[in-house]
Formats: sequence, structure tokens, C-alpha cells
Amino acid sequence: NAFTTFRKVTLPLSMPGVVAGTLLTFIPAAGDYVNAAILGSPNTKMIGNVIESRYFKIVDYPTAAALSFTLMAAILILVTIYIRKAGTEELV
Repeated sequence: NAFTTFRKVTLPLSMPGVVAGTLLTFIPAAGDYVNAAILGSPNTKMIGNVIESRYFKIVDYPTAAALSFTLMAAILILVTIYIRKAGTEELV
């Protein structure tokens, strides 16, 4: 059966590539503020835009650093959970 072969052979062998591709796509998108600033409305609040405005416009370095660390910690936790659920622990 082709589906069983795909599920038992092809999919497990391709999971490290799927995980790597997903991470390479969504991690940079988490802190992207340029596209959100260009394409979004002024009322849209994205975490990257908030950090950028705190750092460059308001010059509130401690809050910008705390928000950046919170974003980094959240991404680290989500990536670890994602890798463990995907069954590719050798990437951690």
C-alpha cells in the first residue's frame, strides 16, 4: 500500500527536513517588524513593532530588552516543544 509506505518510511525520514524548514520560516517571522510596519495598519500591534518603537522611538531600553528576552524565551520553549513532538530530538 502506497499510503502505508509513505507513513512508515518516507514521512519519518523526512521529518528532520520538515522541522528545519518550519523553524527557518517561522522564527524570523516572530521578530519581523519591517513587513508588519509596511503592510499593517497603524493600529496593528506586533511584538516586533513594539520592541522597535520602545528601542528607537521611546528610547526605553529596559522595556525593549525585557520584551526581547520574553520573545526569545517564548520562541525557545515553543521550538523545544515542537521538536520533541515532531520526534526529532537529535536536533535539540
